[in-house]
Amino acid sequence: MRILIADDHTLFRRGLELLLQRIFPAIMMIGVADAHQAMQAIEEHGAFDLVLLDLAMPGMNGIAGVRRFVEHQPAAPVIILSAHVESEEILKCIQLGVRGYVPKSSSEEVLEHALSLVLAGEAFVPSAVVAQLGSGGGRAQPAELANLAGDNPLRQLTTRQRETMALMIEGRSNKEIARKLGLLESTVKAHIKVILRKLGAQNRTHAALIAADLGWPRPVKVRA
Repeated sequence: MRILIADDHTLFRRGLELLLQRIFPAIMMIGVADAHQAMQAIEEHGAFDLVLLDLAMPGMNGIAGVRRFVEHQPAAPVIILSAHVESEEILKCIQLGVRGYVPKSSSEEVLEHALSLVLAGEAFVPSAVVAQLGSGGGRAQPAELANLAGDNPLRQLTTRQRETMALMIEGRSNKEIARKLGLLESTVKAHIKVILRKLGAQNRTHAALIAADLGWPRPVKVRA
């Protein structure tokens, strides 16, 4: 496995290299300190199996830099490393094709989990961000969605698909959703497939982020 690590903080980069060596004993890593060096590494060494990018390193230019790297490495999963966790920023990265967004404050276990998901073809975003999209009180009612524009994809969801969507946002598994709604698990899978298609989402996590961006109702916070 060939991994590119691009981060301008030397101690963080070296620590990450040691951690990756423990997780993947047989790997080849290249570490660079800015976006220019990262692009040079891609040009010189060809495609990498995994690209880890610091969103705020010199020459990155935020989202514009993310787009540039994804276009240069279309076949390789790109994971963003960032000290900031903003839902809007994460959504933009996922929409551009980024496969993971890992806060620098994450534990080793979280990073290892993120890597395993991404390398298995899934996407990873911080659980706190997904939790912000809705919990028990975030069920979309017809009246709430009626306030959205007519061409908003959320308006195209049926009542059952909205119920399924709400439980997806809570992080429920297909089996849990089926039990909660009194459906067969195969029926839940069919609903999720339609939801992903209507929202233009790559997976469940991407669908939750898109729904939030489109105006999915947030849970009401009640003060004690």
